Amino acid sequence: MSDNFLPPHFGTDGLRGRAGEEPMEPETLRRVGAALGVLLQRSGGEHVRVICGNDGRESAPWILEALTQGLVAAEVAVTDMGLCTTPALAHLARSQPFAAGIMISASHNPSHDNGIKIFTHDGSKLSDADERELENLCAQLRPEHLSQPRIRIRNELLRNYEDHLAAVFSSLDLTDIRLCVDAAHGGGSLIAPTILRAFGAEVIEVACEPDGFNINDGVGALHPMRMVDAVREHKAQLGICLDGDGDRGIFVDETGTIRDGDDQLYLFGKQLHLQGDLAGDTVVATVMSNLGLHRALATLGIKVKVTPVGDRHVMLAMKAGGYALGGEQSGHILFAGDGKLTGDGLFTALQMLSIKGVREKGVAQAFASFRRFPQHLVNVLVARKPPFEEVPAITAKARAIETLLGTEGRLVLRYSGTEPLCRVMIEAADIALVEQLCRELAAVVQSELAK
Repeated sequence: MSDNFLPPHFGTDGLRGRAGEEPMEPETLRRVGAALGVLLQRSGGEHVRVICGNDGRESAPWILEALTQGLVAAEVAVTDMGLCTTPALAHLARSQPFAAGIMISASHNPSHDNGIKIFTHDGSKLSDADERELENLCAQLRPEHLSQPRIRIRNELLRNYEDHLAAVFSSLDLTDIRLCVDAAHGGGSLIAPTILRAFGAEVIEVACEPDGFNINDGVGALHPMRMVDAVREHKAQLGICLDGDGDRGIFVDETGTIRDGDDQLYLFGKQLHLQGDLAGDTVVATVMSNLGLHRALATLGIKVKVTPVGDRHVMLAMKAGGYALGGEQSGHILFAGDGKLTGDGLFTALQMLSIKGVREKGVAQAFASFRRFPQHLVNVLVARKPPFEEVPAITAKARAIETLLGTEGRLVLRYSGTEPLCRVMIEAADIALVEQLCRELAAVVQSELAK
């Protein structure tokens, strides 16, 4: 093992990177496994066990082996549930006698990437403090148990997740409903069609054939246009697009209109408000949510609590304020109560289909009163990520745009937490102006940071 080892840095959603390169290479992963094992052993208890799952990438087996070598060196037993979604893994960590869960996934990233998301025994992601402690331990530990580890295979544990959804939506009957489901050739490829059929739906499978390399390849939540064609071709009532690990959902209604997380927050916010179940009359959303969402909810007397990007930030704000609903434009929707504050595209779809009148009048009708501001997003590849205030040219251009937009528009400038990208997002009533301003600011960012 290298004597110049640099500990991994956990980003906005665990570890992520190109498989085989730092931090997603065997030495680092063994140390992460050992560090997690030490943390779990400190919490006490005998026969500490961890459950693992993956979203179908070809690198998953050797990543699991490296993690297990570290965990076994710390005297932690490992159970593998195989191909699954992140919310299914989180549910098993929460409902079964496991000290933690590890999801091997790079979410919406292409197949050459991979990552790990770590969940505690209550199904929530590790705290920032625990992640920092993991980083410190990784620098100290050198696990020597490098033999072929023993991993217990328990694919049947997925039935526990199926039973959970069946119990939550016990009154839901989807008989005579035709649904299209796109699992992005990822973790939901088997479980999503199975669960929807269990509720009686006729299911058309789209991108549900993982081969280790095709995950997110022009399909799934990031590429819903294929679902638009499928919904129209099969005359389906709803199209459900999951991302690679199934924790987000983008939907296509029967008219072929794409419905993202902002549409969903409006729909569920309105429904919970009418039922008297929207705690504090507040919806939690990130800085990326459309200004139209804020305006539409305000007309209903609903406030918006704004957080940084990332479902973890949404979850923390919901916990702190006792709020019932939150989410991201990207399709992460979190519900308190039965939703357990866990993003789950399939759970969200079932929740939508459970709303009174949706099946009878159609999904499109449920969204009819929501209007968004035109929004444009440009991703700029960058070589470095200094604070924006340290780059005068970017700061000056951003301030000029904000002055021009005033209260009738919005600029969001931020770095991706998982990729070498700077995201430039602008929204306002005039789409031509929005696109022009985005191009201008993106050009400045590229000039300053792409070298």
